[in-house]
Amino acid sequence: MVKFQLTAKRKEILQSLEIKDPFLICRYYPYRYNHYSLEPLSFALHNQKVTIQGKIVDIVVEHYRPKKCKTTLTIKYLDDVVTVLLFNRFAWSRILKKDMHLVVQGKYNAFKNEIAASKFYVGSLDDGDKYEPVYHLPSNVKSQTFINFVKGMYDYFKTTDKMANQIPDYFLKKYRLISLKESLYNIHFPKNEEVLHQANRHLKYEEFLNFCTMVALKRKLFANVNKKINKYYDTDLLKKVINSLPFKLSDDQNQVLKEILNDLQSNVSMNRLLQGDVGSGKTIISLLTMVANYSCNYQSALMVPTDILARQHYKDFVTILSPFDIPVYLLVSEIKAKEKENVIQKLNENKPCMVIGTHAIIQENITFSNLGLAIIDEQHRFGVKQRLMLKQKGNNLDILYMSATPIPRTLASTYYLDMDVSTIQHYPNIERKVETKYVQKNTILSIKKYIDEYLNNDKDAKVYVVCPAIDSSNLDMKNVTNIYKETVNCFPNIECLFLHGKLKTAEKNDIMNQFAYGNARILVTTTVIEVGINVKEANMLVILNAERFGLAQIHQLRGRIGRYGKTGYCYLCCDNDDEDIKERLNFLTTHSDGFEISEYDLKRRGPGEMLGLKQSGLPEFSIANLVDDYNILKTASADANYILNHATDFKDYLTKINILLTHEQKYID
Repeated sequence: MVKFQLTAKRKEILQSLEIKDPFLICRYYPYRYNHYSLEPLSFALHNQKVTIQGKIVDIVVEHYRPKKCKTTLTIKYLDDVVTVLLFNRFAWSRILKKDMHLVVQGKYNAFKNEIAASKFYVGSLDDGDKYEPVYHLPSNVKSQTFINFVKGMYDYFKTTDKMANQIPDYFLKKYRLISLKESLYNIHFPKNEEVLHQANRHLKYEEFLNFCTMVALKRKLFANVNKKINKYYDTDLLKKVINSLPFKLSDDQNQVLKEILNDLQSNVSMNRLLQGDVGSGKTIISLLTMVANYSCNYQSALMVPTDILARQHYKDFVTILSPFDIPVYLLVSEIKAKEKENVIQKLNENKPCMVIGTHAIIQENITFSNLGLAIIDEQHRFGVKQRLMLKQKGNNLDILYMSATPIPRTLASTYYLDMDVSTIQHYPNIERKVETKYVQKNTILSIKKYIDEYLNNDKDAKVYVVCPAIDSSNLDMKNVTNIYKETVNCFPNIECLFLHGKLKTAEKNDIMNQFAYGNARILVTTTVIEVGINVKEANMLVILNAERFGLAQIHQLRGRIGRYGKTGYCYLCCDNDDEDIKERLNFLTTHSDGFEISEYDLKRRGPGEMLGLKQSGLPEFSIANLVDDYNILKTASADANYILNHATDFKDYLTKINILLTHEQKYID
């Protein structure tokens, strides 16, 4: 084995990168490469980045200010002579000598036949091509120091079992993959594009295969542990409830309901996500699922993120289910003590029922006698701990998660690998129409004419005005407090209200009731209206500082309008001149499909920023990319299932994966 000393400096580098095993330096991959490729200057354009190599034929150093110097090199390159400028490189001005061979990269001035060097080194390129690795490094670690460290670690470990292939031989041969040892060398020090491509193929497939096999193992364990009694629901009761609805279920709704009912009848606990766009009809599916569960003599709980949304669902459920004598209870923080005691008593009577509530459902003093189904609406708004607390209220529960923030099709099968995914792709019955306009000003006055016209044309019409903050010292950020005052001044003959999350629940409910059923016509608010607000007369939405909201969030807000066959009008107000912001907001003016919006967001920001990896439970892959490498992911997912179906042939690999599973549990809970 090559001798290699782990110096204090190298230990410091490991510590700064939070790497405990020195070998893992070999797994700290470059995020890009500086590509040096030679071509004649006769092909180069003015101000283009070029790379040359040649012999120094002349050198002039000028010191024109304290600590300022210019080194002018004359270099013979091919059949040409070119001038190279180095600025303030004191050490190099003393090292460089005539007849030295140098590789230079920089911006080419075609008129002066001159290169302003950005990178250079003594030597020459092999075969006229070189890929120099670039890493994400702390400011105190120099690039070349780190490259030398990686090279030393590689030489030290290359003959050990650390470099043994993790991918089973069966798949190495099947896909003609190079070895791990070759891949790790070529990912750091590629000689050309082809060897870099082959290194990426091996390492990306390895990463995806390990992950997919871990998840497949976890799903198998889940199925074995979470056995339950099959639920045979009352089809007649379910049909009666469906037939009583004032609308027909869409094809998508019928399909996802079928998938969910199959889960109920299975002997394995349901673990399913129902995703669909804003207003696509997920809530009625949750109601029908609870009816089926009720007919099996089990209790159901629907947990939602806000008091307003819980009350809205409760009201709708009672209206639909009262003819069938199905008991429905409301459990939120701000209900009277006597009402709360009554609900607690009913939940402990061992009788089937439904309860709709907020996080109040998961309080310690809330117990269920026979909870069989838990539904979590807007599931991304609850933390892992809160979801687990609800799950622990029953034994081997069927669990349905719902989300109106759709994940792109290319991500859904990965992001929710340990769940089954059902999707409502299309709007039911009435086609929703919301016209969205980008206004390059950021004041109430700038859209006053639109509001006046809208309110004058319909005496019942109402308007939402959304601000990013409740109160703010930031002069560039609109807040509810100031905008409410401006709105009152702008519309002196119109009743205005304001709403935000810091108000007490009773105040919020009172304001929403005044807005929904009273004379108020404009509501100045924060994103507290994002879910659960359902005012059919409100079909205009004004969003100030629109650049401060995510695309998915704006789309959610748009879901408050255009809900009852009427056209909605959305105005995105922003006076920021940033071209990226303009492009984002303009995209929303021409797209209304939540899946298309999430695809666009994914391509622009990548899965890390879009999903928030630390919060989502999705691992940060070190080299693979969920978008660009989706085909590799699909292959790895199929191969993981093959491995589990032929477990005896892959004993050694599965032993390694079980070890990884204990270390990476945080990623796939």
